[in-house]
Amino acid sequence: MDKFLRRKDSSSRTDDEEPSSSVTKNLKKVVKRKYDEDYIKYGFSWCGDETAPRPQCIICGDQLSNESMVPSKLKRHLYSSHPSCANKDKQYFKRSLEQNKKTEEIYEICRNSF
Repeated sequence: MDKFLRRKDSSSRTDDEEPSSSVTKNLKKVVKRKYDEDYIKYGFSWCGDETAPRPQCIICGDQLSNESMVPSKLKRHLYSSHPSCANKDKQYFKRSLEQNKKTEEIYEICRNSF
């Protein structure tokens, strides 16, 4: 029980002298995942910053977190949210991506003209 109690002794060190190793042990290193071109076969493109890209679903436009840029999580989204597109090939998703980009460009032109 004594090890849980903090007693102030004149011979003990102050709070400023405590080592910070316990603090650094608890911090986790944040991993920034990179986009791989093979993720298009799961129906995902990327958006955002190149240093920390975020996966974006080509079909519904959902943006997932950077930590979700793992094939298993991308597959899970595809199979659970879009089961009708789960068996589509890579070319289907590339065409959908190009169509989405063209639609976005037309939207930008219309928005800037007014």
